[in-house]
Amino acid sequence: MATIFDDYAAKFAGSHALWERARKIIPSGVNHDVRYINPFPLYMDRAQGCRKWDIENHEFIDLCTGHGSLILGHGHPAILKALHAAADKYTHPSAPTPYEVRWAELVTTIVPCAEMVRFQLSGTEATMLAMRIARAHTGRNIIVKLRDHFHGWHDYAMIEYVPPYEIPGSAGVPPCVAGAVRTVPIRDLAAMEAALAPRDVAAVILEADGPAGGAVPTRPGYLQGLRELTKMYGTILIFDEVITGFRMAPGGAQEYFGVTPDMATYAKAICGGVPGSAVAGKAEIMGDMTLRPDDPEHNRKKRVRHQGTFSANPVTAAVGAAALELLKDGRMQDQAAKMADHMRVGVNAAIREAGVAGCLYGTRSTLCLALGDDLPQISDPAEFAQTVEPHRLLQRVKQPLLKALQCAQLLEGVDLLAGTHAWTSGVMTEADMDEAVHRWARALHRVIAEGYLAGKARTVKTA
Repeated sequence: MATIFDDYAAKFAGSHALWERARKIIPSGVNHDVRYINPFPLYMDRAQGCRKWDIENHEFIDLCTGHGSLILGHGHPAILKALHAAADKYTHPSAPTPYEVRWAELVTTIVPCAEMVRFQLSGTEATMLAMRIARAHTGRNIIVKLRDHFHGWHDYAMIEYVPPYEIPGSAGVPPCVAGAVRTVPIRDLAAMEAALAPRDVAAVILEADGPAGGAVPTRPGYLQGLRELTKMYGTILIFDEVITGFRMAPGGAQEYFGVTPDMATYAKAICGGVPGSAVAGKAEIMGDMTLRPDDPEHNRKKRVRHQGTFSANPVTAAVGAAALELLKDGRMQDQAAKMADHMRVGVNAAIREAGVAGCLYGTRSTLCLALGDDLPQISDPAEFAQTVEPHRLLQRVKQPLLKALQCAQLLEGVDLLAGTHAWTSGVMTEADMDEAVHRWARALHRVIAEGYLAGKARTVKTA
């Protein structure tokens, strides 16, 4: 009898052939580590709404959603109109354009902490710049981050990002970088106060909802306690809202949780599906980037320098402004959250029916899947996420189950990022979610039937 991997190799032979070409000239054959799939990734041809098709015309319900950036779905008419209008005029005039002014006005109108904003091209750039601004403004050198929280791939972000924590999360990061970063465990305010007590910390940076977008949800009261501590010790508080910004609510996690940081970083939804990012914050802090034409001494020694060839390029700025016009009233966010709730109910019913340990959980339109024979049988997803230890939530599906599950999901035509993380969009419908649940349940029964997970399997035939 054919296995999941036999069927995967047969069904996606075209992607396998393309990957064989790619891996000879691109390390691992991919340009983002999370897109690597074992035994090989799938190559996509086109997308529309919440669907995408690979190079062999296999259709998928897309719950990767542009790594969370496409809260408006693929190919939204307003986004395409803005993109073409800008691209038809220019892609890089080597000068500011009206698009970036409107984009900035929308950010500062919508985001609670945003009195000023500066644009970049990626979330990594945004967190790196925010740290630099904080150090310059306070005159302090130490950045505090929470262990396991993700802030991009630059050197500072790689400190205590993944275990073993005594070495950086990537080869090539100088050991001296660790001296500028102090880490504390997730959810531990006492450890946070101890880290801030020397009064040498420029900023605390954290994902406002979990590491890597909600996998370890923030406990009630934590952000409020952190806000009080940072004020007490004269430390800047930075919310990394790359995933939560404009998705959790129009004003992001800071609006949703009712806690206003000093600065915040953005990417993904702020750009409507094209590359871009931003740092926003109080004018007193962001003003440290302002050029003083008559004060060269200040410009050289005190001003925070920031450049970037494609920062606020007209195509990104036009699309970003169009996206925020659609997101500012919250209706898209509410629809996406409603669809996520619908999928959580359906998937968790399938998990219970199969007698499997784990659940689908998450806040608003974020979905995190946890499965495993070593997980507790807690049916309520909110209780599950708050009860299970953070380290286990970070390993939501362990190998070899993860490899089999991801391939089974793709065989059935539903795609979750890295097999375990998903986001809904505001263009999804209950019919889309019902179909996604049906497809996902088929994948679940495949991995049970092949012995990767304890449960009650029923016979399924690959879609």
